[in-house]
Amino acid sequence: MARYAVYLHFELLEVAPKRGAQRQKILRFIQSLAENPFIEGDFTDKDETSRTRQIKIIGDYAVTYSADHPAKTVMVVDISLADK
Repeated sequence: MARYAVYLHFELLEVAPKRGAQRQKILRFIQSLAENPFIEGDFTDKDETSRTRQIKIIGDYAVTYSADHPAKTVMVVDISLADK
């Protein structure tokens, strides 16, 4: 399978920890989406266009993303503190 391009706004990384193990786990997960864009999240939701988005919990953070398989891209649309 061809690698997918993974896109995110730089500002999203400002929400993640500035350093440490949690930041590394988040970055590794985002990078892994290029190799396996079919990774299912722990939860799903729908955006305003009814597209299903995956939500992966990594430590204290939730990473929200969706794949566009025809375009071979993954969009990371949110990184935020996970609800407890």
